[in-house]
Amino acid sequence: MNREDAAVVEAAFVAGFRAAPDKRSFLTLAGIPLEIERSGQLGLKLIEVKFDERYRVGSAAPGFGTRELSYQPLPGTLVTQSTGLTFVYVSADGVVEKSFAELRDTHGHVHEHTHEHGHEHHHRHTMKPAARS
Repeated sequence: MNREDAAVVEAAFVAGFRAAPDKRSFLTLAGIPLEIERSGQLGLKLIEVKFDERYRVGSAAPGFGTRELSYQPLPGTLVTQSTGLTFVYVSADGVVEKSFAELRDTHGHVHEHTHEHGHEHHHRHTMKPAARS
């Protein structure tokens, strides 16, 4: 899955999660693990789905021949919005934040070994997280 497709899928997850009347069932449907087993380490437990709202209202770039930045405020019609998505897991060792891309691969499967309430174990592939906009 290319970066643009991954961003569209992540945006669909955000919209679906917000609208879902049963957030836990939506996580299960989306393949997001509630618990993650880690070889040789304590398991992780999902405690929070975190959204980070951002609005781009201007741009800045190095100025020519000066240390001052060249700043361009954007007209209202060009202001863009994006939502960052983070899954917050905990173990007795501390807090681990994971991106949507870290939990999903190109086939929509969860990475690592997961342990959910049904005690099913799924072997998944690893992949680097996609850049956040």
